[in-house]
Amino acid sequence: MEKTNANISNRKMAVEGFLLYLPAIIIIAGIVIYPMIFAFQMSFTNFRPTIKTVKIIGLANYLDVLTDGGFWRAVYRSLVFTIGCLIPQIVLGLTMAHLLNHPMLKCKMLFRGLAITPWLIPTVAVAMIFRFLFNDIYGIVNYILIWLKCIDKPYAWMANEYGAMFILILANVWRGTPLMLTMFLAALQGISTDFYEAARVDGASPWTQFLKITLPLLMPVVMVSGILRFIWTFNFYDLPWVMTGGGPGESTQTTPLYAYTRAFSGYRFGEGSAITILLFIILIFFALVYFFIRQKQEKIYR
Repeated sequence: MEKTNANISNRKMAVEGFLLYLPAIIIIAGIVIYPMIFAFQMSFTNFRPTIKTVKIIGLANYLDVLTDGGFWRAVYRSLVFTIGCLIPQIVLGLTMAHLLNHPMLKCKMLFRGLAITPWLIPTVAVAMIFRFLFNDIYGIVNYILIWLKCIDKPYAWMANEYGAMFILILANVWRGTPLMLTMFLAALQGISTDFYEAARVDGASPWTQFLKITLPLLMPVVMVSGILRFIWTFNFYDLPWVMTGGGPGESTQTTPLYAYTRAFSGYRFGEGSAITILLFIILIFFALVYFFIRQKQEKIYR
């Protein structure tokens, strides 16, 4: 009798839990799952607003995209943008986390709050700030460089393909480093001070302690954070679109921007959907790498 009552109670709790999750499931299905399914179906058709009859054309859209040099150039630019952002974010995040975790540092909470501020600023605002800073007419960066005699006349940063990519990477590094800092700082605080005390007794220098203790213990967090940040940055659309719109020319047109341009410039929604599906497959690969590393780490720490 007691087992029956317990089973009824468990089923009741399971139903109640499902009902609590149901609104979130409906919202996610409406704004994420359904558009994904619709895009997947559209990628196999010649769908355009100007065409009355939509036909299934199989893998034609995928073949057109994969044989188009523009797609691979966009993938290359996405990799340049992502790696160019990821490496400085990891290096700066580790450095700042180590400094903010130093026992001699005063007003730690104040400095930690200031360090996380860039992550709280909206992407559009970050884009406008850096466009203003590097403006060739009234930008403060050109003013400082001229004052320091580094350049003779204002430099058109946004009109140069390398300059535009540099500013784009710089803006994303400035905004994304606090996130890496937070993850690394939390991991640092979880390292026992006994390791460092034993190392100091053995005469290890601070640099040796960092290489032999801090870095190895932080490496699992660095790898997981790096993969997650790689996925987010590779799929980043807002900042490149607001800052450069993919220009000048196509120099900063990453894969998400290329998909948008391909879909809406000529209303080729089938091809645009095919690009997004290919982008989804690329990101799924990195997600699988992330889960593989997580499982490996869980086995190590059990």
